[in-house]
Amino acid sequence: MKYILNILLISVLGLGLCSAFAAEGPVRIAKPEDVVITLYRDFGWELTSDDSSKTVLILKPISVLRQFFTPKLVKLIVNDREYVARTKEIGHLDFILISGSQDPGGISNIRIARKPGTNVATVLYDQNGEKDVMRIDYYTVHTRSGWRISDVRYKTRKSTAFPVPEPELSLLMLLSQPY
Repeated sequence: MKYILNILLISVLGLGLCSAFAAEGPVRIAKPEDVVITLYRDFGWELTSDDSSKTVLILKPISVLRQFFTPKLVKLIVNDREYVARTKEIGHLDFILISGSQDPGGISNIRIARKPGTNVATVLYDQNGEKDVMRIDYYTVHTRSGWRISDVRYKTRKSTAFPVPEPELSLLMLLSQPY
């Protein structure tokens, strides 16, 4: 009898603990670079495809943008596309966000890694056979919804694709400029 009571007690406690953990939702252990890896997994096709039937990242609904970016960056991206729609002029985002380029042709060997001890995920890629043509640093912050991108900084080096390397460009600063 004592044996049956012990099993019953263990079962009840086990169910109680399972219910407590289930109420909290799934435990997610995510790293800062995971949001960038997911971004390239979901939108990497923008680098290799001219498929006009797909919606590019910067034109996706706000709910999609919120999966990757902080509210401030989402607001700035939406403001830019509203400016383009309203004025029929070119906005600040006249390039593919995940490549930093208007012409991503020939991009290959995309590598994503986090800088040790930081919340910065770095993307490097080769283009037309030249190594490390672009370095893109994604600055991430941890929010209640998980890791989100708070800024993107683009740095080119002299290459065929970028004959005159430009100074580092911050997406946040670019989108914050007046039109």
